[in-house]
Amino acid sequence: MYQLIAALYPAKLKLKFQQLLGYCGIQTPLVRYLGFTTIISIIAGVLFGLLLRIFLDFPLLVLIIGGFFLFQGTVFTWLVLTADARARFVETLLPDALQLMASNLRAGLTVDRALLLAARPEFGAFKEDINQVGKELATGKELSEALMNLSARIKSERLKKTFQLIVSAMASGGELANLLEQTANNLRQQKLIEQRIRANVLVYVIFIFSAI
Repeated sequence: MYQLIAALYPAKLKLKFQQLLGYCGIQTPLVRYLGFTTIISIIAGVLFGLLLRIFLDFPLLVLIIGGFFLFQGTVFTWLVLTADARARFVETLLPDALQLMASNLRAGLTVDRALLLAARPEFGAFKEDINQVGKELATGKELSEALMNLSARIKSERLKKTFQLIVSAMASGGELANLLEQTANNLRQQKLIEQRIRANVLVYVIFIFSAI
């Protein structure tokens, strides 16, 4: 049944849902997710239409269809917001993770061990993402491929560029520990600059509204 429902979705929309599920860390298969949310949307649309029909003089079918698409839009928006929130959380932790990885490298550990031991319980879901890299390495994948797979599971361009930098440094044989420390410091400085910009923009907005 779920397969029949999922087949009604356009290919591009299904691909978008698949990406968002990955970004949110949801392991539910795409077909099952689409089928379940569609059934719930239909039920919510019927209840929404029957409720509004009491107050509005609109055709019941129009209200049901409107309720269906409203619920579907809500689900899609929730996925987008969850993916963005997860990305911001990882970007906040990234400088600390790089600093720990650099310390482990200076202690004489290999790159893969330094990355895995950099995972801390306070990293939350990001710790599980790092552990997934360890599982992929255990199955024979290259470290560079496992790192890029990790960046593909999180909707963060900053994380992707950081891992690309690490992979390039490993390929060129550069001093990775120094590079990681410098990258961590740059990310912290960039974060402070962004916070100052947001604060200034907020002040300007308040000033404009006060003037108006």
